Amino acid sequence: MKLCLIGDSHAAMLIAAHRQDPANEVLTVFAKPGLSDKDILLEGSLLHAASKDMRERTARMGTPDTLDLAKFDAVVVAGLAPSAFAAVRLQQTHSVSGWPSGAKAIAQALTDAPPKKARPLMTRAAYLAALTSLSETSLSARVAQAAPGPVAVVAQPFPSDALLDQDGTYPIIRRVLRQRDGAALAADLIAAHRAGFDPLPRTTYLPQPADTLSHGCLTQAAFMRGGPRLSGGSGQDLDDVLHGNAALGARLLAALRVTFRRLAQTASNP
Repeated sequence: MKLCLIGDSHAAMLIAAHRQDPANEVLTVFAKPGLSDKDILLEGSLLHAASKDMRERTARMGTPDTLDLAKFDAVVVAGLAPSAFAAVRLQQTHSVSGWPSGAKAIAQALTDAPPKKARPLMTRAAYLAALTSLSETSLSARVAQAAPGPVAVVAQPFPSDALLDQDGTYPIIRRVLRQRDGAALAADLIAAHRAGFDPLPRTTYLPQPADTLSHGCLTQAAFMRGGPRLSGGSGQDLDDVLHGNAALGARLLAALRVTFRRLAQTASNP
C-alpha cells in the first residue's frame, strides 16, 4: 500500500511508529514543522512545495517537490486541524453555556446576590459552530479535498498532563481544568472536527483514543514523553508537552490501518 503523510511536526509520531512496524506499506512524507498555506500549492490532485523552506525539507526527506495525490492508495493528514489551544483561545473571554463553568455563571446570575464581574456568556451551539468553521477552513480540509482517494485526518494530540508539574505554564489550559471544563472542551473539539471533516468526500476523522486521555483534555504523559522530531536525531526537549511519541503514533497507525482496510473492502464490495 502506498501512503502519503502530509503534516506538521505532529507527523513525527506516525513516522516513528511506521519505522517500528512498516507492515506492507510504502510511506512518502511531505511535512515540516509549522506547515502552513504558504508552504504548499494545490493544483487539482498535485501537491507542490511552494516555499524555500518546504523545498529544503522535501530534499532532506528524499521527497519530490511535487506529489500527485492520485498515485497514492491513501493520504494521511496530521496536525493541520484546530488544536486544543485554538479551542481554548476561542472561548477564553467567554463562558460557554453548556460547560460546568457556564452553568455556574448562569446559576450565579439567577440569584439575588450582588452581581459579580463575569465573562460574557456564549451558547454552546455558537461555540461549536465557530470551532466547526475553523475545521472546515483548515489546511487539513484543503488537502483532504484535493486528494481523490481515501483520506484520514489526525489532529494534534491534546497536551501532556506533564504540564501540571510545570509551575505557571499554560495558564489557559490550567484555567479550563480548574473550572472542570476539560471534558466539555475535548468533546466539543472532537465534535467540531467530525462536523468539519467527516462530510468531505472519502475523508475520515480519527480522534485520539479516549484511553490515552487524562483530566478530560490532556494526554497521559506516557504517550507524550520522548516524542520524536521530524528531523530525526534526538527527540523533543525533556519539558515538551505538545508532541506525541511512538507509542501514541502506534495507536493511531493501527486505527488508520483498520480504517483503510474497511474503506478498501467497501470499495471492492459496493
